Amino acid sequence: MKTSLSLRTIPIVSLLLGFIYSGAYGLDYSACRAYYKQATSVVDSTRIYSVLYQNKPHLIAFSPSPLRSSRIIKHDPFTGLYLFSGKLAKSYRLKPLDTFAHTLPLAGVNATQAIAGSITNFEKGIFDLGKFSTTLPKDSVISTICYQSYGISAYGQYFIPKILIDRFLSPKGGQYGDIGVRVSANIQSVRDQHPKGVIIEQVDVFFPHKPLLPKDRILSINGHAITSLADFEWLVADLEPRSKAQVKFVRNGRVLEAAVQVDRRYGGGILRDTFFERYGVIIDKDFVIRSIGKPLPFTLSQLSVGDKFIWIDKTPIKKDSDFWHFRQLFSQAGLRGQVELLLLHDGVEIFLRSPLR
Repeated sequence: MKTSLSLRTIPIVSLLLGFIYSGAYGLDYSACRAYYKQATSVVDSTRIYSVLYQNKPHLIAFSPSPLRSSRIIKHDPFTGLYLFSGKLAKSYRLKPLDTFAHTLPLAGVNATQAIAGSITNFEKGIFDLGKFSTTLPKDSVISTICYQSYGISAYGQYFIPKILIDRFLSPKGGQYGDIGVRVSANIQSVRDQHPKGVIIEQVDVFFPHKPLLPKDRILSINGHAITSLADFEWLVADLEPRSKAQVKFVRNGRVLEAAVQVDRRYGGGILRDTFFERYGVIIDKDFVIRSIGKPLPFTLSQLSVGDKFIWIDKTPIKKDSDFWHFRQLFSQAGLRGQVELLLLHDGVEIFLRSPLR
């Protein structure tokens, strides 16, 4: 059965407005709830949504925890998006989080609820979610016209926007390039004639080839000028692993260029990003090693499941949502070429010294 939209399938007024007025009771989203029932379904206890990508319907789902289903075609572990096989009667046409989207009255809609609100942010980095002005109903879509959606709910006020869904459904979906650095936006006053760029804050100690250093300001990648943090994230994400990227940067006032080996990314998004993911190491929010996939290099091979990091080079590790401080301390140790760790191992504090070169 053909799943693309037909203007003859639902009343034209409801389709154009997405809702109708219902006297003293305000807005009636019944048409959108009815559309939702035909454009979504449940497969193996998971809510799936039919969305149009390149004018063809695709069934997608979001889950922060792994899903199991014989109908899963592909999965992006960084965003929690899944592609399922099959078809539904109707599909949503996805809309971008542009300035126009911020002027519209929207609602988080599912089969039984429609909660009004608005979008509070614009499209940004490679793992940035959309944010709604209030908590979204479970398994909802963000909509104004019934057959259009600005994304699917993730958790709380957050939702997966079109830009991330489109990339997932593209041939690059689930794959992200990496050049071995984590950066911050350049907020300093720049008086030279070069683009604003981004500032390198951390270098992955395990990255195979490291010509870039902290405090370098990256100006362009393969000739593409970087004017924002989002520019950098999208450019790097789309680099092909095992290729070479020409990176122009400023170091100590001098403009330099280097050919950087591109590798695949291992952490970020809903995954931990500690630099240890390259070796299949999972570190929880309390800095306890929960699993090790393959042997670590150097003397770090002595680390074992259950070990808890207490400090790195005599600096206690601060807790934060994205392991920024943990990575920062390892990056600084990488510059020195060695690291000293204090670990809690089977209830006993132990020291571990390791080279990092």
